Amino acid sequence: MLRMLEAQAPAKQTATDTISTLSSRLASATLLEDRRAAILGLRSFAKEYPASVASGALRGLIACLTKDAEDVDTIKVVLETLLMLFNPNEHSVGATWPLQPPIASLTPVAARSFG
Repeated sequence: MLRMLEAQAPAKQTATDTISTLSSRLASATLLEDRRAAILGLRSFAKEYPASVASGALRGLIACLTKDAEDVDTIKVVLETLLMLFNPNEHSVGATWPLQPPIASLTPVAARSFG
């Protein structure tokens, strides 16, 4: 009986797949509650997988700062998530990943601070 239940169980989803799904939900959500739920999910992964969350959801998180500016709870969660991404735990997967913009896309003044 147990083997039959194991055979019917869905395949386990990896953290990267889950982050990708949450990033897609954040990008396509039209309701505030749906965006907030996606952000909360991304925040739970941001501490351990900052590089994966940043590569998949950074644009969506930043867009929420303007789209949901009136909702303090959502803005708080977005800022907490961004803080985790830009200040990763040293034991995080991809913690050494440099989260810096490409030098070519910066203004001359900003480029000097990275150079």
